[in-house]
Amino acid sequence: MKVIGKDIGDALDKLYAEVESRVRIETERELRFEPGAEGTFSNVLWRDDHVTIQLHNGVPTHALPHVVGIALEHVRQRLERYPTLQRPETDEADGPLLRSALRELVLAPAADHGLASLNLDVSWEAEQRHQALKDLIRDHAEWDDPAEPGHTFIVLMYARAAIEHPPELWSALSDTFRETMPRVAEHGAAVEAAVREHGWTSPGACLESLVAARSLLDMDALAPILDRRTGQTL
Repeated sequence: MKVIGKDIGDALDKLYAEVESRVRIETERELRFEPGAEGTFSNVLWRDDHVTIQLHNGVPTHALPHVVGIALEHVRQRLERYPTLQRPETDEADGPLLRSALRELVLAPAADHGLASLNLDVSWEAEQRHQALKDLIRDHAEWDDPAEPGHTFIVLMYARAAIEHPPELWSALSDTFRETMPRVAEHGAAVEAAVREHGWTSPGACLESLVAARSLLDMDALAPILDRRTGQTL
């Protein structure tokens, strides 16, 4: 299989065939790949006649199978009516960033769950996220104060890392969080526990996890949740 001019092997052939077929039949759209994602490893764009998976040019070839797989799983999540976050009528400047972080806290582990049997290499992504978190801790110690605008964001980053980070990387990083940002660690651990309690292996579980995490972070007004199974916004 080739994406953006790079051969990523055949590990995703079956998944791609399934998702491409469902997109074409169920939504009457074409599934495309293109370079150009910025600030993220991949991005999924739903258009009237196509679904585009954008990929970051800086992702090395050996790391692309997992990055592409996660994007394909996110497409499948929409087909299977997993919940999503919506923009409220009155938004805040940091609203899009916080909604994205809340969504990925739950739906990224859900996507990883779908790929678990493929044993794809995640080492490069883990290292990138590890360094990014170290930089955040170093540069934004003031975010330990719950009154700071960045507090909620880094709490979400803590909770996601606690769930997704390889244990050998998370052990030292969690110690740094507790030493440098004790309130972030406390609040992040509570969010992590809530998400683990409800899980992420089905649309219903993801909905419950999103609602629980949102409630703990007092983000109800900022992050309406659409249950795609019912059309109801919570």
